[in-house]
Amino acid sequence: MAVIWLVFAARVEGQIQFSALAQVEYASGKTEESDFLENWTDLFLTRDRWRLCVRFSLHRPPAVFSQQGDSHGIAQRFIEYRHKGIEVRVGNFYGMLGRGIVLRAFENRPIRWDSNIDGVKVSIRRDRFSVQMVAGVPRKSRLESQELEQSSLPARGKRLPPLYGGEVTFAPWQSIQIGGTYLLTAADRFHRRGFHRGSLLGEINLPVVSFYGEYARLHYPGEYQLPDGQAIYFSSTLFIGSLTLLGEFKRYEHFAFQDGLLNNPPTAVREHAFTLMNRRQLIQNADNEQGFLVEASFPLGEDRLLTGSYSTTATLEGDFIYRDAYGQLEWSAFLNGEWLLGIGRQDEPGARFLNAVASLEYDLFRDYTLKMVLEHQHAKVYATERFTRRQYYDQLLTLGLSRPGWTLSFLGERSKDQFRLRDFWLGGQLDVSIAQHLDVTLFAGSRRKGKVCIGGVCVVKPELEGVEVTLIARL
Repeated sequence: MAVIWLVFAARVEGQIQFSALAQVEYASGKTEESDFLENWTDLFLTRDRWRLCVRFSLHRPPAVFSQQGDSHGIAQRFIEYRHKGIEVRVGNFYGMLGRGIVLRAFENRPIRWDSNIDGVKVSIRRDRFSVQMVAGVPRKSRLESQELEQSSLPARGKRLPPLYGGEVTFAPWQSIQIGGTYLLTAADRFHRRGFHRGSLLGEINLPVVSFYGEYARLHYPGEYQLPDGQAIYFSSTLFIGSLTLLGEFKRYEHFAFQDGLLNNPPTAVREHAFTLMNRRQLIQNADNEQGFLVEASFPLGEDRLLTGSYSTTATLEGDFIYRDAYGQLEWSAFLNGEWLLGIGRQDEPGARFLNAVASLEYDLFRDYTLKMVLEHQHAKVYATERFTRRQYYDQLLTLGLSRPGWTLSFLGERSKDQFRLRDFWLGGQLDVSIAQHLDVTLFAGSRRKGKVCIGGVCVVKPELEGVEVTLIARL
């Protein structure tokens, strides 16, 4: 059973507008690992330059991967003022300094990540400069085992020590921007002093080339008995006629402060949207990794685009961690359909994965559209202390029929891995959109356990054999 709060939007005298956004996720299966109920309901009052928000939440999360306990009540609240490039928010907020090396507070519900900060955020943006100041207590996105054992947790979440800092950027010319960031984390109950980090950054944007660079340092007082950290990140895009070249470089040393809960540096790897390849994505470790990404895109006529990428990541000592090579062809007008064909290879210590994917979207009749996605992955696992040498393949097929307002899909996956208790999963999914205000997703059947990664943050979602419902209301 799934329940959603329906809230009507209204405008009253004095130009005060009332609106709401609610999301409910519910699942029930054969095991407790796949049972959960989560609700986020945001209520907004808006008048001219002011906005007030209160979020009510009810969480009985999937503890296997969320690392959060049961809670209910007021999870967030803020009041915000915006006018001519000035933004002031008091209460809960998200934000990023630079490219996320020094600070990135964000929410991502599919992986149950929420590192909001409760405090004050001030942003001032002008033609030649911008200033951002933050102060507050960040939410702890992943709780430790002893914290999860507590019977009742506050809806606002457990909080880490306060932090204070900001970012300043200046544009001496229209195409050039320079600046820096600084952040101080206050002392906790185990230390008398806090620790600080900061960065210098620069960006150039020209018609044929763009460049971004950031260098960061992290310093701990002696009582922490932790090594100081440093981080380097560069990215550049080059346009040569119709050819687009992208390059990224990273080097992170002892920069996953507070267990990586408050920053999320660029991964410098390709983010795969297809399920089987996404399961093999890099899990970021900003304490000890270095690597690069190169990617090229070239149009083959008006309706075809060829893309290729290569990335590799290793420890600072040179030990291999992750490698990804991928190429795809997008063809938007072949046999009246939109095609995507991709091949790739992913390597990690102890295993190699060969990937192939084919996607077709075809317009039928009377606004009906057929979509098919076939994914194939061949795995070779080498003998180690943890694994037995073996080879197997996984296949995933998605078939969908849609028209404006709804989509009906069938998802089937099979695996020839002899170490799996089962080798076949099958489910159906119905997505319905009602009057642009209510989205309903209903899944029934079985779904395989697997890793899900977004921006180097990964979780392992448990196997589901049952029903899952998602409701989103925008009113």
